[in-house]
Amino acid sequence: MEPVSVENVVFGPFGQCLPSLVQGGDRAFAVVDSAVADRFAPVLDEFGVEWMAFRASEERKSFEGLQEIAGWLLEHEADRGALLLGIGGGVTTDLTGFAASVYKRGIRYALVPTTLLAQVDAAVGGKTGIDFHGCKNVIGTFSMPEAVCVDTAVLASLPLEELRSGMAEALKTLVIGDAAMYREAVERMRGGMERLGDNELSALVRRCVGIKSGIVAADRTEKGERMKLNLGHTLGHAAESVCLEAGRPVTHGEAVAAGIIAAAAVSWKKGVLDRSLAESICNDLKSLGYSDIPGLLSRHAGLREEEIAPKLSEFVLNDKKRNKDFINFVLIRGLGSVMAEVLDVNELQGIIHDLY
Repeated sequence: MEPVSVENVVFGPFGQCLPSLVQGGDRAFAVVDSAVADRFAPVLDEFGVEWMAFRASEERKSFEGLQEIAGWLLEHEADRGALLLGIGGGVTTDLTGFAASVYKRGIRYALVPTTLLAQVDAAVGGKTGIDFHGCKNVIGTFSMPEAVCVDTAVLASLPLEELRSGMAEALKTLVIGDAAMYREAVERMRGGMERLGDNELSALVRRCVGIKSGIVAADRTEKGERMKLNLGHTLGHAAESVCLEAGRPVTHGEAVAAGIIAAAAVSWKKGVLDRSLAESICNDLKSLGYSDIPGLLSRHAGLREEEIAPKLSEFVLNDKKRNKDFINFVLIRGLGSVMAEVLDVNELQGIIHDLY
């Protein structure tokens, strides 16, 4: 089947996408997550792409990881005409995109996401970044890749934990833009991730990419419409950062799921979401095995009940969406309908203390 393009996203096997990326005579390089290096090495070698294996983890999404990639590019004399490929999950695609956007003031890059989370979210839309001082993605750029090659066949070998992480981001996207597919996905997943067949998973990825690409096309640098894609991320990132600080990191998707549950509660508190629907969203995610924020922080960060609200509030103050005394927060109006609203930081902290 011929690859199908949605904006700069191409659906199809990597071997079919690569020739169009490396044509033109410029040298091509690749940063490949070591977990998938064996799978991609033969194709990269066939097309003369120089590559390095990168041991990806959230802790390595840092200046040290950036230095490793930039140092390797310098060592191999990559010039400003070079193309850099990022092959792997969200850590690898975020970091590779950031490295490409700053190396020699910017070189071309393309991404090959190999996890569900990266395919539906992290690799799509041109956001790059690294973590800094325990805060998620606080340093980064907007830099669009030349292409994102999505091959859903690679998901067949993905560990269950990674599938669950990616599914949380997929559900987030469906809450934003497709109520019917959200309900269908929840019902199927209640019997286990294995109930999503290859065709269903491929359709889910394509739909999520379509929703996100449409939003990004209207607002590439997150001045308005694109803020909707941060649903679940304000408090989700805060919870993720707390766990990272405690030395017991959680997957990004687990944190986002907890953040969506929190966003539903905040939306009800703000009077924009019916209480029964807020509870329904909470019950949906919990029925799929996701935790709320108290459950996540007590289990992974070892926080006592009275410590949860103060710790969340502390990390909210460092959120990149904060502007002086205000913060952009995505509220849920209904399934398939969300809105970004500017909240007073003190008001949000007050709601956090009420909830937790």
